[in-house]
Amino acid sequence: MDTLLFHSAAAPSPPQPPPPPSMANKRPCPSSPPQPQPAASSSSPPSSSALGQIDHLFDAFLSLADSSSRSHSIDLAFDRLLDARASDRDEALLIDRALRLGSAITEAARRSARKRAAKHNSVAWALPPDLTIKVFSMLDSQSLCYAAATCSLFNKCAMDPLCYTNIDLTTVVPKVNNAVVSTMIQRAGRALQSLKLGIVPGPTMSPGSSQPLVYTIRSSVDVSNFSWNDKKTRQGKESPILTRTCLSPLSADGSAAGILLRRLHLYNIERMDSASLCMALSVCPSLVDLEIVGLHVELRQMLTSVGLNCHLIERLFFRIFKNR
Repeated sequence: MDTLLFHSAAAPSPPQPPPPPSMANKRPCPSSPPQPQPAASSSSPPSSSALGQIDHLFDAFLSLADSSSRSHSIDLAFDRLLDARASDRDEALLIDRALRLGSAITEAARRSARKRAAKHNSVAWALPPDLTIKVFSMLDSQSLCYAAATCSLFNKCAMDPLCYTNIDLTTVVPKVNNAVVSTMIQRAGRALQSLKLGIVPGPTMSPGSSQPLVYTIRSSVDVSNFSWNDKKTRQGKESPILTRTCLSPLSADGSAAGILLRRLHLYNIERMDSASLCMALSVCPSLVDLEIVGLHVELRQMLTSVGLNCHLIERLFFRIFKNR
């Protein structure tokens, strides 16, 4: 029994199989630190619950404008916030934030008002866009501008080139500049058929007559009587005076606007010269009606340009001032 126990205790344990080479040669991996969770982006859109809170807060804020007493409370609250600031810089920042918030609210209200007006007009206006454009094409240039400023629906219709087929920017006093003429001509493009620019006399009508108002062009306005000092005081940054380049848009984009122009009337544009007028005539081969009143241009040079470029001309009317 003792011999059996001795042999059992001294018997060696069976050999363990060697580890696979891949496991034997593999180095233990160091414990990797926990990966940090990505921080929430500040530019991510707010959740629906956050938007609901903003809407509720904004609605409560707007209700403060319902009575004068609450407006006074806003003044007192803002003064208390200013007094609680530690420095002048903090007070200036608070005032700037309030002004920016007020501007943002004002702009949002105006934008919403325009959307409401456009939606209302699209429902209340009975005419489809094509007929609206047809109606707008019958308006004079000033009335068309008024209509375009009414709402986005009318503005979209008023941008159609057909509305600018006949451009009449004649005025009694100088108030149209080159930028206005350029904008109108660019909107018209190839649809432009008639262009009238300059200063004309006021409408004349005999007393008690029921005849429509007409402009007389026989008694042209001598704009040289205007004082240059008076002009400069009215000019500012945007001069209301037409210059010799006012017809340059006719030759832009491959003479797109001038190529189909049939009627050109120019009145008392003091700064227009012969070279600029002849350049404009050279890009108007379809011209049939040309009326020039009160321009300081060379008659012979102008007639030569008409003969060379305007072969379809049917009516000529010149009343020009001699060069001084």
